[in-house]
Amino acid sequence: MSALLLDRLLRSPREVAVDCREERGASAIAQTALVVIGIGAAVFGATVGSWRGGWQVAFAALKLPIVSIATLVVCAPAFFALAQVFGRPWPVRAVVSFMLAAGARLSLVLLAASPLVWLLINLGAPYELVKLLAALAYGLAGLAAVLLLVQGLGKERGRAAIVLAFVGIFLLAGGQTAWVLRPYLGLPGRTDVVLFTREREGGLVYQLWIAATRLGTTEKPQPRESSP
Repeated sequence: MSALLLDRLLRSPREVAVDCREERGASAIAQTALVVIGIGAAVFGATVGSWRGGWQVAFAALKLPIVSIATLVVCAPAFFALAQVFGRPWPVRAVVSFMLAAGARLSLVLLAASPLVWLLINLGAPYELVKLLAALAYGLAGLAAVLLLVQGLGKERGRAAIVLAFVGIFLLAGGQTAWVLRPYLGLPGRTDVVLFTREREGGLVYQLWIAATRLGTTEKPQPRESSP
């Protein structure tokens, strides 16, 4: 794993993106990015799982890298198609290394956020605050990844359309993958620790639709046994 590449991912994302586009060291970038994604997501997952402790630490550390890599696998073909449609005939290898570089940048931000999350958990942060912090950290990491994509797309036509379409696809794919592999924290008051939730509540899109239809009504939703 190249320390120089890690520094460039954080400080000079445009240079890394251009290298991916022009296939300069694309294989090395992809290999390093895979390692970074695995380590960064695992550390952040273990940190979040430490709120519950025990096996939840190991389960969350296992599931977060799977979420990250599975989301990239689903989204890479979509990004390739969008690039082709908007006049960027990049080879598949360039697109794959480009996507992995963005994922690595996301994981580096998660890794940087892990000590703060861990500290607050050790200070007794409540369930709701830990959920909010984890979501905020993931949101900031996602913005860092999007910045690399924007800079790598250049100033040619269609950049905004590609970014907007891809972010929408990424949110749906990543959200659904995370939903399927939950829980990561575990509900307060529950003593059992499970690898996957046993509840069958439909997909993430279905749950968002149900939540939207309840807006403005006086009906109180029934409590669920699922958890993030």
